Amino acid sequence: MFGPVLEISAAKGTVPVMTGEFADAIEAFWLEWPQLRKDIEKELTARDYGSGTDRLTDLVEAIDPGLEWDLMQGIDARHALCLSAASDPALRPVTEQWVRGSPGRDSAWEYHPARIPVPAAAPLTVGEIRIQPQDVSVVIEPDQTREELNLTIGHPDFGALDEVLQLQVAFRLLDDLLGEDAMEVWIGSVDVVPHSLGWGVPLLDLPEAVGLLIASSTGRQWEYVDLDDPDLGESRLYINRALKRVDYLDFTFAVIVSIEIPSEDRVLVREVEKDLAATLGSEGVIYAHRVFGDFTVLYAYVGEEVSEEVRSLAERWTPNVYEIRVEPDAGWDVYEEMR
Repeated sequence: MFGPVLEISAAKGTVPVMTGEFADAIEAFWLEWPQLRKDIEKELTARDYGSGTDRLTDLVEAIDPGLEWDLMQGIDARHALCLSAASDPALRPVTEQWVRGSPGRDSAWEYHPARIPVPAAAPLTVGEIRIQPQDVSVVIEPDQTREELNLTIGHPDFGALDEVLQLQVAFRLLDDLLGEDAMEVWIGSVDVVPHSLGWGVPLLDLPEAVGLLIASSTGRQWEYVDLDDPDLGESRLYINRALKRVDYLDFTFAVIVSIEIPSEDRVLVREVEKDLAATLGSEGVIYAHRVFGDFTVLYAYVGEEVSEEVRSLAERWTPNVYEIRVEPDAGWDVYEEMR
């Protein structure tokens, strides 16, 4: 058995430039921002929100209605304006485009493409229940294959909430503690229990555990998986389960290369794979291949700049490469379904 070419096309994605359907709305946002920030600063001082924040909502919705904004205490500036993809991975590249178009940090404002951690561990009030983050416990189970942390979160007052609300509170606590990107990237499954976890650790210790994971992560954890498809038959999938979408935000096209193999000789597949990796360079990443009895499928993500070059592989390798699909997939749905 052989694996994908790991030495080539391993560079992380570059930051997307302002192109495509969102560019005009992002440009309009930043053109209006110099006056809008003055209006919002007045509202923040008066603690009376009105036309400034209303206009901010309009400008954000003009970029995409699925985006959300937050005004927060800044890390290095007095205020932070955060644009959130609201857990939609397809919109995370858009918030990156937005922040790249910003005027840059000054003493008053800084800009972030996701919600940042809340500076203090503020309590959460749900109806008559008040949950102090320092009273919440967590059991942390590392998933080395995915380079994630699976969590079980416990607090006695969770018992007074229904299961949906329990999860909402847990995710809000994580969002405040870690920030949106860290939670999306490094946290795997989350379970909630209505009692303290005596064998766990305080939830406030979680950022340290995430920091240790970040320091040791590789982004490359390849695994074999035996599959049996009712239509295609038995196969073996070799997949990198540790890719982080946030590292490849400009790779918004899914590539599927189907290669016919006339015998058990895998040399042809290796040569096609090397050609694909060389074509991608730093503008794409191969993340899996799936081997069937008489054909193999390679999977990658690429930026728009090389999508046409990838399609040209079919001409170079005809008739062995009998199909190359290059389709938009900003949310990496294909990868998540396989992962």
